[in-house]
Amino acid sequence: MTTLYANPYNIDATGFYFESVDEFTEKSTNLTDHYGNLVEEFEIDFIDGDDAALFNACGINQANLSTWFDDIETLDDQEKINLYYLLTLAGYSLSQALDKVDEPNITQSSMRDAAEELFDECWLHDVPENIRYYIDYDKFARECEIGGDMVEFEYDNQTYTCTNAAGV
Repeated sequence: MTTLYANPYNIDATGFYFESVDEFTEKSTNLTDHYGNLVEEFEIDFIDGDDAALFNACGINQANLSTWFDDIETLDDQEKINLYYLLTLAGYSLSQALDKVDEPNITQSSMRDAAEELFDECWLHDVPENIRYYIDYDKFARECEIGGDMVEFEYDNQTYTCTNAAGV
């Protein structure tokens, strides 16, 4: 469960904590400042939960708050990693990224390990046994990175590699 804070732009009003859209709506509907004026605009701050980096990457605000609770919190862990990648590295908007959340091929590994696995699956069977010791996986990983085919990134203190970066 995510705990958020509705921080009013009106400095004469006091904000509130909430954990759902319904709770936000209930608490914000009749909120007034110290002078009795209705408070209408809030900055939404992430307070507690598992997805702080994703929350920030999504650019969650008062206008798209329901998207967080209805569409994003319900994603599984792999979809959240994919969404983070699409928003922060691929440059998609939130709505575009949500439409493409199943497309990235992301593994929890370094780029070098992902490059080694890719090379071994695709080409190692064509390389003679006595030459296999000379394969430079670090250079192959670098070529994949330069070509835009692979991207390494950090999310939630883990290293991930997208192996179809150019196609997403």
